[in-house]
Amino acid sequence: MDLKTSEHHTLDVTVDIHKNHSIFKGHFPNYPITPGVAMLQIIKNCLEIHLNQSLLLQSSSNIKFLQLVNPNEQTMLIFTINYSVENESIKIKNNTSFKDGSSVLKCNATFVKK
Repeated sequence: MDLKTSEHHTLDVTVDIHKNHSIFKGHFPNYPITPGVAMLQIIKNCLEIHLNQSLLLQSSSNIKFLQLVNPNEQTMLIFTINYSVENESIKIKNNTSFKDGSSVLKCNATFVKK
């Protein structure tokens, strides 16, 4: 994972999906697809690392999975996470894309400190 931050509360994270990970044995045998919940977990993990705190997903909206992520074809995902801290919550807008810029996942979410 390569994590870059900006002064405008934006994280740009490049993640290499490992095609031999055990998650693909069940999702799906002979045609692996990266689970959407795994991509949401990556967003949470990136925020936790950057903010140095444990978080819980409180709510999400406008979750749009725009393309399948087959780890045998595309292994690099770029997560662009815009966030703001409001009281005890962290609100995000995410756009995940392939290296060519085509969108894979767009979502909004709110996290709270654990």
